[in-house]
Amino acid sequence: MKLLCAKKAYEMIEDSSTVDLGGGSTVALIADLIAQGGKRVSVVTPSYDTEELCRAKGIDVLPLDQVNAVSVAFDGCDELDPNLDALKSCGGIHTREKIVAGMAESYVLLADETKVHERLEFSFPVTLEVLPAARELVRCRLEKMGAAVSMRKSPAKAGLAIGDDGGYLMEADFSQVMGAAEPAYGVRELSDTLDRLPGVIAHGLFANIASAAIIAGTEGVRVIRKF
Repeated sequence: MKLLCAKKAYEMIEDSSTVDLGGGSTVALIADLIAQGGKRVSVVTPSYDTEELCRAKGIDVLPLDQVNAVSVAFDGCDELDPNLDALKSCGGIHTREKIVAGMAESYVLLADETKVHERLEFSFPVTLEVLPAARELVRCRLEKMGAAVSMRKSPAKAGLAIGDDGGYLMEADFSQVMGAAEPAYGVRELSDTLDRLPGVIAHGLFANIASAAIIAGTEGVRVIRKF
């Protein structure tokens, strides 16, 4: 199913264009297709792993801080709804992902059919990148909103996990308030509220951002577009 997604994504890439590749295994398959295909493509990416992969395959990689526009951006997600609102939690690079989304003429999410729900289930926490000085303020505000809050840690280092741009990574579990029969917030309402919290750099709720999604399933691949 991931290869089906990747092939459909490659079809959307125009020759002599600059595209964004996010992180994950499906994106890695797109990189394979770019390296093997005949299209002249430059890549920007918010992911260190994807950058290293593209360079190893001989793909032209541009520094993210020297680019202001890409024709299309591709990235995975953990959950997706029919409105193309998505939760992207596990990677922790959502700040740079949102920067790239702002550059893209078209921002396309990649998912298999198991990740698509009638409404987001919030089975994963919303990850926020937070300025260190705002850690306790943001934690307190999130708990008042009904979230169970924890700081992300990594088994590879002592102490807290730090985002690529120096912020703490905070996990806000909204499953109790958003997974209820009567959710406490609409998805876009929650996203707007998180955007306004002082000290929050960015969060992993991608509401009203994607312009399309490629969905792979047992019966093939389909594209959902925003109208």
